Amino acid sequence: MSVNNYCRNWLVQNEYPDVAVLIDQVMSGWQEKGTKTRRDWWDVLAGRRDGKQKVIEGVEFPVLRAAQLRKGVPVTPNAICRNENEEIPLVVSNGRWKK
Repeated sequence: MSVNNYCRNWLVQNEYPDVAVLIDQVMSGWQEKGTKTRRDWWDVLAGRRDGKQKVIEGVEFPVLRAAQLRKGVPVTPNAICRNENEEIPLVVSNGRWKK
């Protein structure tokens, strides 16, 4: 499973299907343009250092508590959690980063 699919599947399984749709929207736009862009969606969903939302291609992404915990940063008051029983998503090693 690719990292993008892992993120998207986790979102759908944990009551964030609308966020998965936002990712699909941005990626579809990149495909239409022929842009080969990679994005760490977990980083996007963790928000900026000040806790504010990130905007990619004009799409504003919510800050997720699980993404902040996964990244190891303090959870900000605006971080959302729709599933109190959600597991913190695992960090999936990408082959190109392994040594």
